[in-house]
Amino acid sequence: MLKTRLLTALVLVPLVFWGVLGLPNDRFSLVFGLVVLGGVWELANLCGLRAAPARLAVVLGMAGILWLLFDSRHAGWVMPFIQVLALAWAVNFLVLLSGAVVPRPRDGFRPLFLLMGLLALAGVWLALTRLHGMANHGPALMMFFLLLIWVADSGAYFAGRRFGRRKLAPHISPGKTIEGVVGALTGGLLCALVLAWLQWLPLSAGLLVLICVSTVLVSVGGDLWESVLKRERGMKDSGNILPGHGGVLDRIDSQIAAGPWFVAALSFAGVPL
Repeated sequence: MLKTRLLTALVLVPLVFWGVLGLPNDRFSLVFGLVVLGGVWELANLCGLRAAPARLAVVLGMAGILWLLFDSRHAGWVMPFIQVLALAWAVNFLVLLSGAVVPRPRDGFRPLFLLMGLLALAGVWLALTRLHGMANHGPALMMFFLLLIWVADSGAYFAGRRFGRRKLAPHISPGKTIEGVVGALTGGLLCALVLAWLQWLPLSAGLLVLICVSTVLVSVGGDLWESVLKRERGMKDSGNILPGHGGVLDRIDSQIAAGPWFVAALSFAGVPL
């Protein structure tokens, strides 16, 4: 499994670097929009729409929404929306850790879950296209954000395998451990120190550490959120498009939560976005 994951990553990572660093903001928004639509296809299935025509209708509807949002992604209402969404993801993390949500098998269509998922996907699209379009170091900061999540995920994986003993949220995801989260936070700390050294942002090292570490924590909530949906549907992966990695949502679940938080945190710190 690890070998397959690494081979898939060797193909995907250069494409991601090229897309983030090589494309202008409008084309990046389009490509990232296609990724989001792949997530919508899988989300519709997780929410009970098994028939392909129904899922396609949801995807086409979301494509229309993203098209309408494209010219509005720098409008005045966008940043408050991202900030509210970031707060919602923080609350989501705390609720899922509390044990208040216990996944159980469910059948039938769940429109409320689908609506919430669509709002989340539209929100991360707005947040990350806004980040990528920053006047100073926008694409580089977008790439840093992705590396932050990747490093945190890797830290969680290896720390969990080596030291994992205490379960983080056994009612949702038995494989996740507190030690794994510590590994993820350590990765976030290291990334923050690198960002401070690069001096791309007029922020202190302490504030950058706070932003990066909190972003990693919120990203765990995104992972747990998708785990709830999959467990309630009896699915191991959201899809099978990426060998060794599962589906699109399996690859971007952390970013869905972390993207709005990272951008909102930068905005609260006074970074112009």
